Amino acid sequence: MIPIRLSIKNFLCYRENVPILDFNGLDVACLCGNNGHGKSALLDAITWCLWGKARGRTQDDLISYGADESRVELEFLSRDTQYRVIRSHARGGGRRRQGATDLQLQLMDNGLAQPVGGNSVRETQAKIEHLVGMDYDTFINSAFLLQGR
Repeated sequence: MIPIRLSIKNFLCYRENVPILDFNGLDVACLCGNNGHGKSALLDAITWCLWGKARGRTQDDLISYGADESRVELEFLSRDTQYRVIRSHARGGGRRRQGATDLQLQLMDNGLAQPVGGNSVRETQAKIEHLVGMDYDTFINSAFLLQGR
């Protein structure tokens, strides 16, 4: 899996109008900066988008303070084919005790998106893990180290 673009809205410390993070042309990337400036949140956005998990937090905890819904889009290459995963989560409340999560998997072809996900979040998640070639635990223990480990 090679990341191409990351788009974030109302995810952790990132609010609205966040510029798209474009990975094109990068072979190696280093995130550096002061504590609390969102470095780990970028990695959490990737893992949440692909696997629905981010450093042990609940889905509602990932939504920026004051917002009702978060959304992360990740475009990536897998086996020379470009895909986009879109995961969003609306905060629970009122009649809906638990929040609602939506997960989409799209095949990108010349800028056009074709849905290729399953009939449920679970089926779509299985397809994403197959494309990426690893589960969350394998990723966090091989591709990057979680903060504090």
